[in-house]
Amino acid sequence: MDEQYFKVQLEDGTEQQCRAIFTFDSDEHSYVLYSMVDDEGNDSEEISALRFELDENGEMTDFTPLETEAEWEMVDEVLNTLIAEFSEGEEDFFTISDENGEEVLCEVIHRFELEEFNKSYILYTFADQEEIGEIFAACYIAGEKGEVQDLLPIETDEEWDKVEQELQSLNQK
Repeated sequence: MDEQYFKVQLEDGTEQQCRAIFTFDSDEHSYVLYSMVDDEGNDSEEISALRFELDENGEMTDFTPLETEAEWEMVDEVLNTLIAEFSEGEEDFFTISDENGEEVLCEVIHRFELEEFNKSYILYTFADQEEIGEIFAACYIAGEKGEVQDLLPIETDEEWDKVEQELQSLNQK
């Protein structure tokens, strides 16, 4: 399949070049997962989604934002499925919502088990950073392919101590 590019109009009235990563249909709408393209032709790290219609030539047109939480959840599930299908080994990327409700792509740095708590843990960071910045920790529930299906809080000081020991042991390697 040839790469497909399109332009969207931004709030300030300017046009932004975008590259279609994946298109799919639901029962009601067609969607495109895309990244913005800068003046040098480089894709942004961020992936977003829009609804679209096809014109008489089969070209994407009439782009509109997603309107409901259910739409965003469906798009997020499609994106996570694509990442799981095309990545090697265990799933190393997942999305979370930040304090503003924006989707943030995260990358798993390390996975480990703590038998005394009978839980799985991950250390992760934001995927759009050049270097590893702030590192976060959480318990997690794995999906069928090892992907992060759900994050859970670390509940006790004893758990936090063990997680910090694991992080320190990684830093010493």
